[in-house]
Amino acid sequence: MAPEFNFTTEHTHDEHNQSGHDILNESIALTTTYVMMYVILFFIGLSGNSLVVYVVLRNKAMQSITNIFITNLAVSDIMICLFSVPFTPLSYFMKSWIFGEVLCHIVPMTLCISVYVSTLTSTAIAVDRYFVIVYPFKPRMKTCVCLIMIVAIWIVSVSISLPLGIYQNVEEKTEGSKSCQESWPKDQARQFFAVTSLVLQYIVPCSIISYCYSKVSLALRRRARSRIGSGSVNRERDEMEIRRKRRTNKMLIAMVTIFVICWLPLNVVLLVGDYHGEFLGEPYYALVFFTAHVIAMSSTIYNPFLYAWMNDNFKKEFKLVLPCLFRRGSESNFNGNYTQYTHVETTTPSVVLNKSPQKESNGNENNTKGTKAYFETNTEKVHLNVSDDNDNSD
Repeated sequence: MAPEFNFTTEHTHDEHNQSGHDILNESIALTTTYVMMYVILFFIGLSGNSLVVYVVLRNKAMQSITNIFITNLAVSDIMICLFSVPFTPLSYFMKSWIFGEVLCHIVPMTLCISVYVSTLTSTAIAVDRYFVIVYPFKPRMKTCVCLIMIVAIWIVSVSISLPLGIYQNVEEKTEGSKSCQESWPKDQARQFFAVTSLVLQYIVPCSIISYCYSKVSLALRRRARSRIGSGSVNRERDEMEIRRKRRTNKMLIAMVTIFVICWLPLNVVLLVGDYHGEFLGEPYYALVFFTAHVIAMSSTIYNPFLYAWMNDNFKKEFKLVLPCLFRRGSESNFNGNYTQYTHVETTTPSVVLNKSPQKESNGNENNTKGTKAYFETNTEKVHLNVSDDNDNSD
């Protein structure tokens, strides 16, 4: 994808637009609606992704391999919120690029880098989950290897995005207005960059991710049918472990699916504009472009909600940091007191760590009290039951 973030008066009020009409610019209601949408996207995307980065950095227990990659995704989304969400609509609605030569080079390249980081990080997560689940006996990726991969992802993203920063210029337009626009040496070079970016940012990562998660789903399905483990307790433990992994995979697949769906319309609009220049002069082009752009930018706000909904550890951390955003009634799901990662409850859990009652020295079972400890693999909580054996109530 060749991100066209230099959307200024050049596209609708200059040589491309022969009719002189612009549906979006001529409608106050549409303009107000789009401005409000961008404001909402900016604040929700920035605050939500900053919260994700904060809760992972503040708690070492949250710094798993997957969560480190998720943090990298959040950083790329923050960059999109800072550089694309405000600058793209402002340059259009103000009918001029007023942010100077330096930002003209930085803003388009930064957004291209952010998109590459998102797609490559999602690919790395999928590959990691593939090896963890399909080949469970192979060593898990080390934290240092994960960090090296993240550095490599940023280096590759910057390298591929450099042309978009190099071939940008601020040009004077009519009536003193300016535009930040791409200035390629040849039209074929721009088209080549657009197609190459589409392949590297979209087609190749989506193909790898689809392959990895399809294999992961098949492996979990086979494992569920085989009922790994001997004895009823082990079987139940294995089933809950498989359910936990399925829930994690569903969250990761949902992240990728949302990203693909959100960015597809903008990819199509930009590709059509690159190969059919007359499309840029249509009265409805600005409306089509910004509709696709808003959908693409909305990809930055969904992930934090997914984490809070489908990941118990993120949900717990969000509650600790921002308890005011969660209903107090939600605590009724927990019948005890919990710390960050240990929760003592009195409900009947499912996996028993110690089933046998303690025995006295004379060999008779202790009839006073029985203590049972349970580990809930789905939520990673420890449950403790202390009850009288003489109490026959169910």
